[in-house]
Amino acid sequence: MTEEEFLASLPLDLSEQQKAAVLAGAGPTLLLAVPGSGKTTVLVARLGCLIRCRGVSPKEILTVTYTVSAAGDMARRFAALFGEDLARQLSFRTINGLCASIIRTYARWKGSEPFALADSDARLNAVLRDLLQRTGSDFPTEQQIKEARTHITYCKNMMLSEADIHRRTVEGMDFPAVYFEYQDYLRRSRLMDFDDQMVFALRILRREPEILAHYRSRYRWLCLDEAQDTSRIQHVILALLAGEHRNLFLVGDEDQSIYGFRAAWPQALLEFEQNWPGAKVLLMETNYRSTGAIVTRADAFIRGNRDRRDKHMRTDNREGEPIRRVVLSDYGRQARYLLQAAKNCRTSTAVLYRNNDSALPLIDLLEREGVPYACRQREGFFFTSPIVRDLTDVLALAYRPDDGERFLRVCWKLDLKIKKALLTHLLSRRRPGQTVVDCLLAGDGLAPWQVGRVKAFGTHLSKLPQLSSFAALRRIVKYMGYGDYLGEERMDTGRLDVLLALALQNPDPAGLLRRLEELQGLLATGGVSDPACPFVLSTIHASKGLEYDRVLLIDAAEGIFPARRQEGTSPAEARQALEEERRLFYVGVTRARASLELLTYEEKFGAPAQVRFPFVSALLGEPDRPDQDAAARWELDFAPGTAVVHRQFGPGVIESRTGSIAVIDFENRGVRRLDLTACRKGGLLKRAEE
Repeated sequence: MTEEEFLASLPLDLSEQQKAAVLAGAGPTLLLAVPGSGKTTVLVARLGCLIRCRGVSPKEILTVTYTVSAAGDMARRFAALFGEDLARQLSFRTINGLCASIIRTYARWKGSEPFALADSDARLNAVLRDLLQRTGSDFPTEQQIKEARTHITYCKNMMLSEADIHRRTVEGMDFPAVYFEYQDYLRRSRLMDFDDQMVFALRILRREPEILAHYRSRYRWLCLDEAQDTSRIQHVILALLAGEHRNLFLVGDEDQSIYGFRAAWPQALLEFEQNWPGAKVLLMETNYRSTGAIVTRADAFIRGNRDRRDKHMRTDNREGEPIRRVVLSDYGRQARYLLQAAKNCRTSTAVLYRNNDSALPLIDLLEREGVPYACRQREGFFFTSPIVRDLTDVLALAYRPDDGERFLRVCWKLDLKIKKALLTHLLSRRRPGQTVVDCLLAGDGLAPWQVGRVKAFGTHLSKLPQLSSFAALRRIVKYMGYGDYLGEERMDTGRLDVLLALALQNPDPAGLLRRLEELQGLLATGGVSDPACPFVLSTIHASKGLEYDRVLLIDAAEGIFPARRQEGTSPAEARQALEEERRLFYVGVTRARASLELLTYEEKFGAPAQVRFPFVSALLGEPDRPDQDAAARWELDFAPGTAVVHRQFGPGVIESRTGSIAVIDFENRGVRRLDLTACRKGGLLKRAEE
């Protein structure tokens, strides 16, 4: 069949760039495909062209995909175009599937028994929990275990040397000790994890020339989908297999590389011609998914990255409605806005965010109001994170002031300044039912100033159940010393904001504690999420490859998205991290077909939001500045939870605030509504610590 006859036989209306990719023949070829350009359709059509126009046997073609589901989808698409018989002769595999085949072949040829695959997450998590405890982490959280596994994966996929791993630091753990003890456990147990499959397969190909020759002869044509998300070791394996015949066809887009934490290696796309002399580089730059308004701004946005090819996304679609920047009056109203969108949802809609935590206030409202939704990814790390665990411990202690164990967990993070050994000694004499505070005050060994701090702690604790959940949390942070601890430890306070948003929706402190337990259970069991529902909640990572009529992108604030720069990173590392964050935002934006809304806010919990939205501003072509740079600075000091003193009403705590109108609970005069601006101008109100 000639190329013209083949193209005419396809039920596809291909562009000139798409036709060039379909007809690409032998030799190394890189196809750079922008979002929504039809790359999967083109890749499948090219496989048909190899068979029908080039005379290639389908059994000699290997197509490597990023996931098992992608492999199945590609096989179904090929069958729909060229029939089931041909589809069954092709190999669609993940890289792990290919490596497992290489290991089995080696074992069969050498008469050996390969290590078993450790495919139980529960088993590996238990091993890492034990290793973290033995190497210095007293109470490893689920998130720490996940981080340990992620960094182990990174080391193996990046092919780091032992010296590199010994130099690698991970906050909260002795990572080199964990890594090498984990590997020792696998060896002693004759186990390998999924990343070891690639390490062992590469070792076999390098050491066993007859096995390498076998696979080169078996698969003379290699195709790789999602090449930008393929790791360094995976590229090395495929390059080895393609080394003799050079028939390597990569499909990807470095602008969509968002898995750096898993050791994705987009440099392979940028260095393709250097690694493969004489290689062809093809482009597919037309986006068939999104409106002109979205495509034009997204293309301009991603050009802010330096490590990329010079290509331009375009579209022939209608211009459509402009991208909307939705400016909410307060961060705390975000979930309510999204709830209304869910109630009115009649078409494919996605709420996209960088971190799973961002969805929790919305999930809380959706579940309580019985509004259907689908959630593509759930995790419960929020509830066991140090900040959330500490704050809920203090709240729970207010209802159980005799809980010595809980007190010892958090006391050193509060404003007590008493050595743990002394506290433990004093509490060892506590009578049944006696409160922690009474026990400490009844004992010996405290200096007068420490007695004062214990009494103040007791007063704060007794007040917490009388406050709203929001005011109680703010009191713990601002006036019980926990905020100082967060600053000293330089901890990320993003989860504190999520907890405060949940507190606004659950105003009773005891009710908030119950609701957090309920939400944790919902996430663990899947809740009432409806997979068929058109209203979808998803991280941007989980939305990769998908598209929606309407996208609402949230929490694109500096410090969250883009994430805060990690300490100790070099300028080059910081730039690379920022470029990946920009790519992630670009991927989120290009999920939208017709409507894109970017949510920002003027205030955060009643105080002017001194925060930038740099990606939102860059996408819209606006100046990058704080939304409220003209706001009065003093208002930041009078947020809900602040302890104040009024010249007439005495001491009190700000319960809530709308603009300059505050609801203040005075110890001796009850609840009053006051205008903060007028009070300050008249010298009637000051912070308690002034």
